[in-house]
Amino acid sequence: MGRSCRRTASSAFPPTFARICHIALLFVLLAPTCVIRAQDGHSVCGNLSASPTLTPFVEPLPILPTIDISTGVPITLDQIGVISESDKESRMSESDIGQLLPCIVHPQSVHPDLPNTTFYGFGTSPETATYPGPTLEAQKDVRSYVRFENHITDAEHIFVVDRTLHHANPARGGVPISVHLHGADSESRYDGHPEAWHTAAGDRGKAFVTLDNEYPNEQPASPLWYHDHTVGLTRLNVAAGLVGLYFIRSKAEEPPFLPCGEYEIPMVLQDKQFFPNGSINFPDVGVVPDMYPQWCPDYTGDTILVNGKAWPYLDVYRGVYRLRILNGANSRSFTLAFSDPRIKFLQIGTDGGYLWKPVELQNITLAPAYRVDVLVDFRSVPCGSSVFLNNSAVDTVLSNGTTPTTNSVMKFNVVERPPGSPDQYVEIPEFFGPVPNVSALAAGAAYRNVNLTVVVPPKGNISFLLSDKHWVEPATETPHIYSTEIWDIFHLISSGSHPIHLHLVNFLVMHTQAYNFTRFNASECSLLLPYTEPSSCFLGPPRPPQPTEIGWKDTIIVEHGTVMRLLVPFTTRSGAKYSFDPTTFPGYVWHCHNLDHEDNDMMRPLLFLPPV
Repeated sequence: MGRSCRRTASSAFPPTFARICHIALLFVLLAPTCVIRAQDGHSVCGNLSASPTLTPFVEPLPILPTIDISTGVPITLDQIGVISESDKESRMSESDIGQLLPCIVHPQSVHPDLPNTTFYGFGTSPETATYPGPTLEAQKDVRSYVRFENHITDAEHIFVVDRTLHHANPARGGVPISVHLHGADSESRYDGHPEAWHTAAGDRGKAFVTLDNEYPNEQPASPLWYHDHTVGLTRLNVAAGLVGLYFIRSKAEEPPFLPCGEYEIPMVLQDKQFFPNGSINFPDVGVVPDMYPQWCPDYTGDTILVNGKAWPYLDVYRGVYRLRILNGANSRSFTLAFSDPRIKFLQIGTDGGYLWKPVELQNITLAPAYRVDVLVDFRSVPCGSSVFLNNSAVDTVLSNGTTPTTNSVMKFNVVERPPGSPDQYVEIPEFFGPVPNVSALAAGAAYRNVNLTVVVPPKGNISFLLSDKHWVEPATETPHIYSTEIWDIFHLISSGSHPIHLHLVNFLVMHTQAYNFTRFNASECSLLLPYTEPSSCFLGPPRPPQPTEIGWKDTIIVEHGTVMRLLVPFTTRSGAKYSFDPTTFPGYVWHCHNLDHEDNDMMRPLLFLPPV
């Protein structure tokens, strides 16, 4: 079984004269009203009403639709409104393609015991509009052309917008969108800049350049994902459903006998809270309403969704499966493990592609925006047995109490292989590539100190900051392109952890060093002295990367009371020059990928200077 078993696109679209692939933003609605209020009363941050009780493991895991964007064939994927099952007889004819029917009923069920749920979704037609969006399949070194159009015509967002935050505020109302391909090496005008938003009515942010995106796909084979990145609204749009996977594949890099086809399972994890009527329960009263009427620092839900279904199940054969998992949650981290301790994860890849050597793990932690590529061997499990994928990560401070429901993710039922089906052949390489020479990469690197801080009264309204700067202040991170820097990230906040994401580049974790926050906060010691000095705040020597910190990353969790050191080459992974100019308008960003923090100023420009 070689690469010929790779899953193909779930639907075909005829080629046309168009030069680009149009991916429309479609509005998936529960009811034919353009603004939906979940129910009477308010949802208070940290005190949301519990979701209705739902029986887990009754719905099969959906296999997400795929679109092959690597064929080189000029195609158009038409963008039209979303139509309900009851409206299929009145669907548009081919001559109507391009027209938008806003606010048409299109139910999407997350569980049979819950009424249908309102989502914003990505799609190309009424039949293909989904939450999560379709998986886009690209090939290394084959340029992809994707047009993201905004067809959400509502005057207001389905969630209440906190207008005290710096946010996209279109003159004619509507729902602003800016789609970021997370992890991509692409020109900044195609990066989904937070100020590059646009609306269905034609309003545009100050950094807007184009709807037509070009992705060179010059980086190694890797799992990317696309999601909304609109300034001040990212948390709302992602919670509403604007996420999808994007895989770069490479025949030259991918071993020929890894699990594929039906043995390769993409999984998008999110958590949400629901009202009894099926709508998403998102806070409309903030944790400090006198300061921020609606903003909640950590949105977590009591219902775990995988590929848009609550606690689904998957029937598997006694074979080896490749799970390609994205944590697409707003702020929740997952620590995954199987109920059967014999079943482990063999991690073969991370954000930036394959690891140089597989790592066996009993459990694996995914912070928001993490992607992991793991092999799971069910050959030791008898047919008729079930194995549960569980989550042991601690809920955030502002979750609605510890809920047993978030300890479960999904169930795997081991079933007999159909008679006559071919046997699976799997061959796992001992090495996937050379180990990076960190010493050589770090030679001559410039050092940069950045920090994670929080503003609290009386110094100002609560805001999470990077390097003590707000989003709107001039850029302070301005490296020369094709240089290498070593970043020391100082976590100077009294609690919590923060997943830090850098656009355009991948980096390596060099080490992490714990320090005494209490002494530091009392100005009794220094973080600028080695731990052997009496006046140093450090508690010991640096520790090397943990197993889940190994590999080329674009997002990394920085824990309270630590300083993390990253090696950041501002160049392609091969060391070659980019096929585009990274110094052009509007530039890139770096930020916390807790989306609630990102939306309240924990984001900064990352602007590149010309090469030295």
